Amino acid sequence: MLRNCLFVALIMSVVLHAQSNQWNASALRPGDVLAISVFRMTEFDTKARIEEDGSFRFPLCGEIKAAGLSTKDVASALAERLSQQIATPHVDVFVETWGPRTVYILGEVKNSGMSLELPTNGNMTALQAISAAGGFTESADPLKVAVLRRDSGKQQLTRMPIDVSALISKDSGGDEFILFPEDTIIVPKAPPVYVSGLVEKPGLFYINTQRPPLCSEMITRAGGLSEGANAESVRVVRTLSDGSRRMLEVPLREIQDGAYEKDLVVEPGDDVVVTNAAQIYVLGEVKSPGPLALNPGVIVTASRAIALCGGFTQIAKQNDVLLIRENKISTLNMKRLYTSEENLHQDVVLQYGDILYVKESMW
Repeated sequence: MLRNCLFVALIMSVVLHAQSNQWNASALRPGDVLAISVFRMTEFDTKARIEEDGSFRFPLCGEIKAAGLSTKDVASALAERLSQQIATPHVDVFVETWGPRTVYILGEVKNSGMSLELPTNGNMTALQAISAAGGFTESADPLKVAVLRRDSGKQQLTRMPIDVSALISKDSGGDEFILFPEDTIIVPKAPPVYVSGLVEKPGLFYINTQRPPLCSEMITRAGGLSEGANAESVRVVRTLSDGSRRMLEVPLREIQDGAYEKDLVVEPGDDVVVTNAAQIYVLGEVKSPGPLALNPGVIVTASRAIALCGGFTQIAKQNDVLLIRENKISTLNMKRLYTSEENLHQDVVLQYGDILYVKESMW
């Protein structure tokens, strides 16, 4: 019920911004060519193309606004202007040829870059356009689809998010998002899952968002566990919608022994971390990620650990380094740490089993 209410609110906000979530398929637009005639006055018979500003010119009438109107409306406007010089003119207006009414689909659809012509006697919905483009790819993010729409009479684009999964559901009323001419549908790729630590092939993996894999499947895709890995507890770091992070433990050993119900469905953007409780790990955007080789009794701080791994890469998010300790996650601002000697005293001393995870900066 809550999701349905949110979806209705989203659609209403789109309606208010773009004046209407429906458009009249027969309304005139720039590029349409009109055939105009005046009864018993053949000298006025002409064809007129509606220009980009939505108007055309006609003898004795000057500039006539036509975009958004029907042919009947245009005929009435012409008759009113002509009546100032001609007694009771009867004007007929027909569409000789329709101008382009094109929509575009980009991103994670099977025929990306495809353009479609809207019907002149009906509407096309977002789902119909996506279906015509072959449907989603496996790595598409249906929750982050957006439509770019050019405001009428302006050069400004408005981005309107669409939760396609809500459109598909029967409770939402089905596919109700009507496309306008020149709309562009953007289907983004879902964030990858990052598997790091003691696996044979750590790295980024794009997943099938229509059938998300289990954590154990992700370990397999990463080549399986390396020697010394702690299969008792694999950690999954998940970023929630409010930006906070949650740490989930997956008992891989129990799953391997048949407790399949304890496996975890992985979500786009998750970080799967496999470590050894007897070591300290620095993972992510450092030049040499992995476990630290330390002599017994050596005390190492977060900044020292990063230095031992070669320092940050150029795309490291230095102000948002995650410290994972047991079942808790905290955030370290390493960038601020280096700004003054006083801040250096706040450097965190690491413990065996700790994981420092350096995220990639998006900017």
